[in-house]
Amino acid sequence: MSDLFSLEKLNLWMAEAGLQGEWRAQTAALWSATAQKSAYLPVAYTEAMIDYQYAYMQGAGWELMDLSLVLFHDRQPCGVWPLCLRKRDGVVIGSNEGAVLPPLFSKDLAAKSVKSLVTACLAFLDRLAAELGGLMYESLCPFRDEWGLSEWQTQLLRRGAKVSVRHGLWIDLTLELAQIKASFRKSYKALITSGSKQWNVGLMVEADAALWQEFRELHCAVAGRVTRSAESWQRQLEAIRDHAAFLIFLRDAAGRMVGGGFFHISRDEGLYAVAAYDRELFDLPLGHVVQYAAIQELQRRKLHWYYIGTRFYPQDLPPPTSKELHIAEFKEGFATHVFPEFKLLRMASRDESVSGTTA
Repeated sequence: MSDLFSLEKLNLWMAEAGLQGEWRAQTAALWSATAQKSAYLPVAYTEAMIDYQYAYMQGAGWELMDLSLVLFHDRQPCGVWPLCLRKRDGVVIGSNEGAVLPPLFSKDLAAKSVKSLVTACLAFLDRLAAELGGLMYESLCPFRDEWGLSEWQTQLLRRGAKVSVRHGLWIDLTLELAQIKASFRKSYKALITSGSKQWNVGLMVEADAALWQEFRELHCAVAGRVTRSAESWQRQLEAIRDHAAFLIFLRDAAGRMVGGGFFHISRDEGLYAVAAYDRELFDLPLGHVVQYAAIQELQRRKLHWYYIGTRFYPQDLPPPTSKELHIAEFKEGFATHVFPEFKLLRMASRDESVSGTTA
């Protein structure tokens, strides 16, 4: 990816945009410390998730350029911004594996400073898009436990971004466990009770290479093939080692692993990331028990929200697959809340980004 932009050129465009920052690759410890200053820390902004996503994409044949920045204001670190260029069939500007995420700012940063920093970030982003031939980019504004439109959304809308909406499934972990369970789909309650008697539930919170290999082999058997690189699996094991993830697994009476779920975590949030369940046992309550055990573990860690996944609908664009709809229907049975997630599509011309005008 170094054939696209040199570091010197990127630094120049940052300066022209009025953006002060240091590259994540050169300030690893600073990234985590700065992210911890936010009012709410989503999993997507953790180094464990970013490193996993990069390993996953590289294993899938993408070339990557990590442009993630620790942002500064008055010479002090004040925010983090996951950003990358991905190149395979074409070039994509994004964050991790998906659309561009907004910068995450320290909770004590003044609103006026947030506004000026967002302006600078968008000027830099528009410059990247323009230098790539007027490339269109998409930004995802995820749930952050706050009301109203963010400064990021407001400025993108003023720049002419087009909006679409998708929906996310969440559990409020501050509720009593009995309240959460009461909100489950009626059929799930009996399935959790029977499944908890049928399976032995295990929890991996420390890196255990042998146990992790067992889960990998189950995942491969269920998928019918190796679906991703060994490096991406290693990154997830390292996340468990660093207490940024955990594994819930199920064994039958003979001690055979029959199912499991891997969960990323931040200071405030849990995320359902990977699951594998014995195909011959799909009519039995495997996923129900894993979800209930995960909720208990997330509550034990005193996290606030648990993101189960996207709630797809048939009318969504692009249309979801039947598998995605089926999985979403299953996950919805656990959720206490469904929140909108806004996607904003933006294209800047070279003349616009260089002149500093907005649409």
